[in-house]
Amino acid sequence: MRRLGLILICSAAFAQGPLDPADAAWKSVAPVTLALYRTPPLYSTDTAAPLEIPSVQLQVLRSAGSTFVRLEWADKSRDSTTLPKAERAWQSERLVTQSEATGRFSDACAVMMPTKPVTGDVNPSLQMGDAGHPVRIYFWDSSRGAALMEATGRETTKRTGQTFPAQSQYAAGKWAVAMQLPDLPQGTPLALAVWNGSQQDRDGRKYFTIWHQPR
Repeated sequence: MRRLGLILICSAAFAQGPLDPADAAWKSVAPVTLALYRTPPLYSTDTAAPLEIPSVQLQVLRSAGSTFVRLEWADKSRDSTTLPKAERAWQSERLVTQSEATGRFSDACAVMMPTKPVTGDVNPSLQMGDAGHPVRIYFWDSSRGAALMEATGRETTKRTGQTFPAQSQYAAGKWAVAMQLPDLPQGTPLALAVWNGSQQDRDGRKYFTIWHQPR
């Protein structure tokens, strides 16, 4: 059986148009290449993390009252797994057997933006904003799917319980992820993040860009 690349669908149904990262509509959108940086070490047990993924390509397309964002980056390994559910060891709500997959690390990406319109030339902190400048984070994980998060500063990131349409493709050593976001005002600044599972990236250990204002 030939393998032409594995496609993961994170939305409830197969989507057409720009939600498909391989759709022809993206060929008309010039990509912007953004430099990626490594976060400083967070844990004393962390191994050295060389800059294996130096950049990410961003494309933005507005269509049908939504803003579609497509990210593409080179990654020599596809780090994803099917997560089994925790199984009860005894007849108790408190005692369960954890999934062995909890110790694995997945490839992932995110798009962060200010929750409130930005006034002036000052963007929120790249460390998840602050109380006066909250941020919204559209997070996609190759194992867990898409989740909408919010934050008001470092170590405040929380899930909202909401998801959003996203579709991904891994082929020829590259990830391509398309996300359907609400209709964003022109000039909304975006900051991107990428997690490399093979480097044990998770939480704040990741790659990130500075703020970028799509044209």
